[in-house]
Amino acid sequence: DNQDSKEKEELTAYVTVDENKKLIRMGELTFKELLWQSYHCLEARDFQKINEENVKLQLMDEENNYVESDEDVKREFKRDDPTFHICWTPFQLITGKRKIIKNALVVMVAISEYTEDTMWRDLPNVQKEDSKNFEQLFKQELNYEMECNPHPSMTRQEIQDFIDQTIHKHDLVKNTKKYDGLIMIFCGHGEYENMFIASDGKRLSIDKIRSSLNCNEMESFKDIPKIFIIDVCRGENIPRAHKVATRGKEVRYGHCDDGFLIIWSTTKGYRVADLSLLSKSMKNIVTSKYKNGQPFKQILQEIRTHIRNNKSSEWYCVESQDTTDYDIIFQQRKFV
Repeated sequence: DNQDSKEKEELTAYVTVDENKKLIRMGELTFKELLWQSYHCLEARDFQKINEENVKLQLMDEENNYVESDEDVKREFKRDDPTFHICWTPFQLITGKRKIIKNALVVMVAISEYTEDTMWRDLPNVQKEDSKNFEQLFKQELNYEMECNPHPSMTRQEIQDFIDQTIHKHDLVKNTKKYDGLIMIFCGHGEYENMFIASDGKRLSIDKIRSSLNCNEMESFKDIPKIFIIDVCRGENIPRAHKVATRGKEVRYGHCDDGFLIIWSTTKGYRVADLSLLSKSMKNIVTSKYKNGQPFKQILQEIRTHIRNNKSSEWYCVESQDTTDYDIIFQQRKFV
């Protein structure tokens, strides 16, 4: 009897819903059991939220990782006081057009070192964390071709040369390699007017780089999704945290800037911290969701939610600018 009592005591955990922390007793260490117990922690207003806002319940551990398997549950129970957090993510159905990306080219410019005669300090996490996270996602998990800047310190001219050489190397003007997606990543210092700062302190216009890839300049990519992921400051304002209340056949003409999905780590005018939160969240959530065929725009909503639930969330406000008229689905590239 004492042994049974001890085992039952060991299978207790906490579930937090908004500001409320509730004790649960697990019959077994499985995800199904945890989900069952978590729904028992909900109140009438929570079920009302599910119905009215079209959201679904998801669970996260103490390190803000999604809990989705028996292994995830057992890992959290190795802690002294296992705790799970309920969060709400939008539930969306795929309707209308969609484009599948399974042979993308990924180009990353990650600048972490700056010369001493500039006002810009080094960003160690860009090299240690961001580069690693994005490579693990796009190169190792999705098997996409990926080009990364060869040095953590590069002048404006060297960055421009790297981009030009990559376009030439992969023959993007003719797209002879039949890429079905282009992903551009920028990590480092930034400034007003969507400027990217090179190691020599000179500014590079992200808008001009984007314009060089529109269908007027590069017709071969006219119908291909172009995703920009930009983790830089966009001004000098320091964000302040605030407490969120927990309650046919017609002829169509396209714009030359159609087909872009641009993701910023923060909104215009604000700084962002060197915490690598965007790259980490993107790596973890895309990896856990893309195999189910979940659209990237829906995954992006979950990335926003994940970041908001982080202790350093006040430094991030993920913003997206979308000129696509379809859902984007990531698939792993298969080697022939």
